[in-house]
Amino acid sequence: MTELSRRLPRVTGLLMFEAAARHQSFTRAAQELGVTQTAVSQQIKLLERALGVGLFVRLHRGIEITRAGNRLHRAVVMGLEYIAETAENVRKQERSPAINIGVTFAVATFWLVRRLPEFRARHPELDIHIIASDRGFDAVADQVDAGIAYGEGQWPGFSATLLRRDMVFPVCSPSYLRRRKLTHIEQLKDETLLSQEDNRTGLLTWPQWFARMSVRAPAVSKGLKFNSYPLLLQAACEGQGIALGWSLLVDDLLASKTLIRPLEVALKSPKAFYFVRSAKDRSPGTLAFQAWLSEQFTTVGERVTTDHPRLSLGVPEK
Repeated sequence: MTELSRRLPRVTGLLMFEAAARHQSFTRAAQELGVTQTAVSQQIKLLERALGVGLFVRLHRGIEITRAGNRLHRAVVMGLEYIAETAENVRKQERSPAINIGVTFAVATFWLVRRLPEFRARHPELDIHIIASDRGFDAVADQVDAGIAYGEGQWPGFSATLLRRDMVFPVCSPSYLRRRKLTHIEQLKDETLLSQEDNRTGLLTWPQWFARMSVRAPAVSKGLKFNSYPLLLQAACEGQGIALGWSLLVDDLLASKTLIRPLEVALKSPKAFYFVRSAKDRSPGTLAFQAWLSEQFTTVGERVTTDHPRLSLGVPEK
């Protein structure tokens, strides 16, 4: 394909032509561009010569654009406007650095999104892109700079800092519990148990939870199954059954009394929540997010006792 530089007229001539066509005057175009009227006239003559067509009719007291000139003017305006808009967008991106944060839908829905306004108020200069998946941090790792992940603290290409270890326990809505009285774990086997269809290792299922509590799991489940943890918790909030709740994800729902704990029994989660950051990323925006996130997990409401040494910042996703 012929190079654009050979096909396109000189940009200087196009700019002067656009101003002259808009003002219908070489003189006013020259004043706008800060050049002489002669310079504008010469550039337009060169443009007409390059195109082989007249763009203006020179009159005794002014100029009049030709049909060919009108056609070219429309194209020049469209092209220059597009270039100007694109250049502004590029400048804006340079002025407003963005950070891409990877989380699961559960972490985003039940923990991160409601806290983001505080971070954005501190750092209005940052564009925040939340990239969520139901399949864990690995599913979005190649698209993000940092994130909150649930796991054992190792993700290739990322550094990880422990945020907190979590507890897993049954939760349900107050309306569900009003219909029965639960006093011991064995009673759960006769309840509607909400479960998630997820083959990722480290996510406790009801059978695993019962086994760790030294309780034989029900042979036949009459529960409901979901392929999304947010959907599962929504069903629990609607009084449709009892779910296993990870404390990070249900703390706010418990605080608002949307969910309650039918029994005071809990297990330590086999994995933990970490802040993860690309090993190559040391941008101010990512470091600011890390510092803010660390604060969230050192407040009274987020502090968790753990026998694991606390790192600088790391989040496993649920």
